[in-house]
Amino acid sequence: MQENRAIRVLPASSEVAEKIEAIYPELSDALRIFADFVLGSPMKVVQLSINDTVHASGVSVATANRFARRLGYDGYPQFRAEVVRAFEHVLAPVDRLRQQISEGSSIAERVSASFNEDIENMRDTLANLDMARVETLAREIVARDHVYALGFDNSAALSSIFAHRLAVAGVHVQTNPTGGGRLTAAREIARLPEGSIVMAIAFPRYIRDTVELAEVATLRGLTVVGITDTQSSPLAQVASWSIYLQARRTLGSTSDCAILAFLEALSVAIAALRPGADRASEEFADLGLPFIMGKVRD
Repeated sequence: MQENRAIRVLPASSEVAEKIEAIYPELSDALRIFADFVLGSPMKVVQLSINDTVHASGVSVATANRFARRLGYDGYPQFRAEVVRAFEHVLAPVDRLRQQISEGSSIAERVSASFNEDIENMRDTLANLDMARVETLAREIVARDHVYALGFDNSAALSSIFAHRLAVAGVHVQTNPTGGGRLTAAREIARLPEGSIVMAIAFPRYIRDTVELAEVATLRGLTVVGITDTQSSPLAQVASWSIYLQARRTLGSTSDCAILAFLEALSVAIAALRPGADRASEEFADLGLPFIMGKVRD
């Protein structure tokens, strides 16, 4: 049975993933190697024997058994069974997608398959989203009222859209300028007021600048919230805490649809919680109306 490469990570809200996140900083090097393997290649855990799994991950059988017990399971078989349960619900739609996209597929079939993959990403993200964390983040943004949206490459565009949504709601928000680069972002982070929230966005393949600037913000004592795909993400290792989203893509490294959908939904929650958001939105619309109509009033 071949590995299904379309699925790359264990669902973030699964029991195994949550247990790994809780103990990850305390794990030894060997246990952390196996944790990264479980999070990044769960299909191998599902499909292979324990001997083949440890061979693929580069650890020993004893380490795999110790890892299972460290998570609170009686042994490796019980741990593996829980991985299977966490993984079953995402396997079927991706298999359907792989069947749809073949060398003989028409353009219409490929377009349809791409849409369906993004729809599945959004469904999986919603099903696995930690709503308690989402509410905490929304309330913290409203309470602190100063956000820096950090991202590069595709994530820069996502950060810009999110920043616009917050600005419309009246939140004080900054984002790294498209042409500014790492140094500009570093200067702006250095000047952020105490209590600011840095929302950093990074998905495979993770941009080094995002991760390193998030670490700088953490060292400054700022709250860094990572928006990423899995607990083994390099961003998750430096963030104060993270929210995990499904962003897999069969033909490419990352799909932005579920990420953008989450940011849009979060901005709606923030606007609903923030006093005066309606008034701020109206003022923003009044100011922008002449430009939308194609001319500026005198």
